[in-house]
Amino acid sequence: MDITSTLFGLRDEKYAAFQEKLIPNISADTIIGVRTPLLRDLAKRLRKEGGYESFLSELPHKYFDENQLHAFIISLEKDINSALEQTEMFLPYVDNWATCDQLSPKVFAKHKEKLLEHIKAWIASDKTYTVRFGIGMLMQHFLDYDFKPEYIALAASVESEEYYINMMI
Repeated sequence: MDITSTLFGLRDEKYAAFQEKLIPNISADTIIGVRTPLLRDLAKRLRKEGGYESFLSELPHKYFDENQLHAFIISLEKDINSALEQTEMFLPYVDNWATCDQLSPKVFAKHKEKLLEHIKAWIASDKTYTVRFGIGMLMQHFLDYDFKPEYIALAASVESEEYYINMMI
């Protein structure tokens, strides 16, 4: 399956115009305009049928929608080590808040101790969306029964002029 062609087949031009306004820091010509439920369905289909592995290694992607699909595919990974490896490979190419916030591997919830090690490294990164992702994972997985006051200090220790980091903090 040619994934990019498939994405263009799912294109909604009105939705693309809407997304352009929401994500002003990426070029409008990189937005195909595939609605999120269709991207999620495609990710599930690809995970079930296979053949997505080469797509995950073809970084950087040209289109925003390819990045969104990539995030959804990783989010469905069931093996913690593979999910962490795929996340580490993908994070340097995440260039906007939407893709950053969509990336959320479900398997992370079952391996919080291992996840926390990575969260600390992500938060210490010099890349805007890696830091944002780390803070987001901290909030998603450590604000309930696993909460410790030191986690507040971890997020509060981040000093940045980056809007998208400060909005996550």
